[in-house]
Amino acid sequence: MDENGFFWDMGGHVTFDHNLPYYKEAICWAINEWNILTRSCQVDISYMFNEKGLHLVPYPVQYAVPMFPASIKAKCLEDLRDRRRKSAERIPPKNFNDWIDEHFGPTLSNYFFKQYTRKVWTVRPDQMNPVWIGTRVAMIPYEKLEEFCAMNEEDLKEIDLGWGPNARFMFPKRYGTGSIWKSMTNKLPSQWFHFGCKLSVINIDAKRKTIMYENERYGKVNLNYDILINTGPIDQLIKYTKLCQQIDLKYNKVFVIGVGLIKPMSRVAEQFTWLYFPENTVPFYRVTFLSRYGEMTPDNDKYWSVLCECAYDINDNSISEEEIKEKTIKCLIRKSIILREQIVSLFSTLLPYGYPIPTVNRDNELTRAHQILEKHEIYSRGRFGGWKYEVSNQDHCFMQGKEIIDRLLLGEPEIIYKNGLSASQE
Repeated sequence: MDENGFFWDMGGHVTFDHNLPYYKEAICWAINEWNILTRSCQVDISYMFNEKGLHLVPYPVQYAVPMFPASIKAKCLEDLRDRRRKSAERIPPKNFNDWIDEHFGPTLSNYFFKQYTRKVWTVRPDQMNPVWIGTRVAMIPYEKLEEFCAMNEEDLKEIDLGWGPNARFMFPKRYGTGSIWKSMTNKLPSQWFHFGCKLSVINIDAKRKTIMYENERYGKVNLNYDILINTGPIDQLIKYTKLCQQIDLKYNKVFVIGVGLIKPMSRVAEQFTWLYFPENTVPFYRVTFLSRYGEMTPDNDKYWSVLCECAYDINDNSISEEEIKEKTIKCLIRKSIILREQIVSLFSTLLPYGYPIPTVNRDNELTRAHQILEKHEIYSRGRFGGWKYEVSNQDHCFMQGKEIIDRLLLGEPEIIYKNGLSASQE
């Protein structure tokens, strides 16, 4: 909660369970009151029309080809027809760029995928592997696209294909995503958790099974362990254990900007749950209308809120947090999402680890690390502990924790996270 009584998530999180009943049972045990929402999101393609305001098309954008400018639409359709004709000749893609070209063609790649990938991931598509895609990128049924091309513009505006695992999602009725985990810890033995301890790890001695850390209150402390389960970034774990050479992985940083406003809500905020922005002149890649999800303001009858996410390369220090906030406000106004005079609260924070980037060499690097770590009974799981974006949502990470415990205590195989090791290597 900020100083003005607005609650903010650290990004546009929504809760869905990927058909994981244990996870759903756990979060519903933690919190009784939930809102069930239907996704309503669109993509701003104003840059294709050389417009400054919003020009929204349904999500995912590859289904919205019929709403593109005529010349771009024609090229996209020809690319897709060509790929359909050559489907038997496909060569396994070496990277995400190859995968895009193979399935969508150069036009859609140039007008959307390349720039949106660069904006969110801060790397080029050819630097990413094609393994992570799964349910993260929608495929186009060609027949469905032809059907959409036959629709008139008004009918096209109403479509939401319900694609993806988050077509319907849950959100706590009050106080945001963090309330799930706070409530869960409050219902479990307090000695299991140590929150708010300001400490920094100095060294991990994997042979002696000790962790040295520094605490504000006690100074340097040695902690003995039998088995170590790490959920922090695996690159930091390698740094502290020194068990192998530094792991070659990439990640970016994300600035989260929250804007609290007095009502009335703008028309676009009333219509949608979130919006995507591929255009490189717009600082944010996603805008979430957070107060639509639950009670996230001092009074939802009087106030509403917008959450924006802006990704940067970890070495990009060309712009300050204050400058990003101001650019965000100006762009929200330019896109007719907010009015400046409505603003009553402004929140921002930097997530130094934003996205674990699925680089081409990621899986080989992770397997190399897990092989040496697990020999020393050190197990790394979670969004950055496991570093696999495709299994890094809340439900995935929660289940990774359960599954590694079940593996260690009961000998049961892990399902969610694959460490790249054979059973004999584990």
